[in-house]
Amino acid sequence: MPGPVNSSPGPPTPLFPRAVIDRLRACLSDEFSGQAVTETLGLAGQAALSRGDLTGVERFTRGGSATETLIRLFLLGIEVADDAADRAFGTQGRFDAVAAGLLEPGSTGVRTMFDLRPYSEAGGPDWWVISDLGAEVRPGALDPEHVLGVGAAAATLAQATMRRPVETALDIGTGCGVQALHLSRHARSVVATDLSGRALRMAATTAALNGLRWDLRAGSLLDPVRAEQFDLVVSNPPFIVGPGFTASDEGFTYRDSGLPGDEVCRQLISGLAPMLRPGGTAQVLANWMITADGQWEDRLAGWLGDADCDVWIWQREVADPGEYVSLWLRDAGEQPGSRTWRSKYDRWLDWFAENGVLAVGMGLVNLRRSGSSVPVIVAEDVRQAVEQPIGAEIATWFARQDWLRSAGPAGLLDASFTVVADLIYEQRALLGPTGWQSAVSQLRQARGMRWELETDSAVAGLLSSCTGQVPLRASLALVAELQGLDPAAVTSSLLPVVADLVQRGILLPPETAAT
Repeated sequence: MPGPVNSSPGPPTPLFPRAVIDRLRACLSDEFSGQAVTETLGLAGQAALSRGDLTGVERFTRGGSATETLIRLFLLGIEVADDAADRAFGTQGRFDAVAAGLLEPGSTGVRTMFDLRPYSEAGGPDWWVISDLGAEVRPGALDPEHVLGVGAAAATLAQATMRRPVETALDIGTGCGVQALHLSRHARSVVATDLSGRALRMAATTAALNGLRWDLRAGSLLDPVRAEQFDLVVSNPPFIVGPGFTASDEGFTYRDSGLPGDEVCRQLISGLAPMLRPGGTAQVLANWMITADGQWEDRLAGWLGDADCDVWIWQREVADPGEYVSLWLRDAGEQPGSRTWRSKYDRWLDWFAENGVLAVGMGLVNLRRSGSSVPVIVAEDVRQAVEQPIGAEIATWFARQDWLRSAGPAGLLDASFTVVADLIYEQRALLGPTGWQSAVSQLRQARGMRWELETDSAVAGLLSSCTGQVPLRASLALVAELQGLDPAAVTSSLLPVVADLVQRGILLPPETAAT
């Protein structure tokens, strides 16, 4: 495996000398930007890359240009001839890259020892991220110390992160530094931790390639930062639920914590509140066990204890044990039906059965230190395809909790609400003996969280009267009059519904209507 782990007691050092990194950055800026790759591949090549069809990508890289050579080297893992490498790096640059361990001699030229690719977020600069080559490029099982690159989980967390400007940000389990790159755009200082010395060297290289400086620290979970507080904490931890695999026991450092079940997520999430400054936020990708002895919502709420944090937990997916185990065995490059696959599969499934695990939930935990003595904890299924990036919507959810807490029932009745602009009201009917009869009434949000909620005519009528001109109490009185119902009963039944619609951003108080 290329590149030793960091063994010195000081800060992690990049994988390559500064001169090699500087020359490499200059080369990448000219020939390996996101725009250069996009223009070279075209729509068909980009589509092939996004679906992992590397053979399809290769068809668009046969012209011999510097950009095509770099795509073949770093994205496809193809050996390139020395003269092609010289056109991309310069002859001395190729010699230096080989000497530094970025490239290695092959049978007819050179090939890469690392995955190196352009990466960016909307409206941001081009970055470059270095990591280990995946199984799709170098077939076979991954090394236990494998350092993952820009994967689906990293993208999910990046899109969900609340991007307000902050003084201090922390990335727990930074890996190759993907989240730290994003944090560097809106945090004055970034601390990034990882248990793996190899991962920290990757992160140091990613930072150096992009001209950035991060405070990189070795240690498990919160251990390197226990005496500190931050405005924002993000984490894509080794969250896999299972027997507690370790890198020396069939596991992988980037995804297996060595702790059984969902203990690593429990330890991390339960320890976050003291790490946050007042008003600080934390967002963590997590997996959790779903067992026969309790609801998953209660399980996760129990992790938080009496923390003074508002919490919004999303369950994005649920996998049965066999599905879950197969997913992660494939992720590690194991071949279905092989001896290693069967051994790991049986051990994992036996552990699930012994511990009463019926399924595994996968999702996102969002916290904000509100300081309230009555914090809000909402755990719910969020299976719909939300609009990305979604971080701003998560931030407004927390703001609405503040408004609801300060308003109380009386404030709700006095407020003049408006309806979010993208709301759709749908009615579906079934044909019966006496004609069409209403079967389903639904509110559907076209953007943002894209909620789909069953409703009824009373709620639909209430929403139609919420124009920001009259207080809620008047709208409720109108609904009661039109339906021939007792006003007090209507208010009692619909007030919790109104609070839920405010929480979801469907009904907007005057102070937040412009958000």
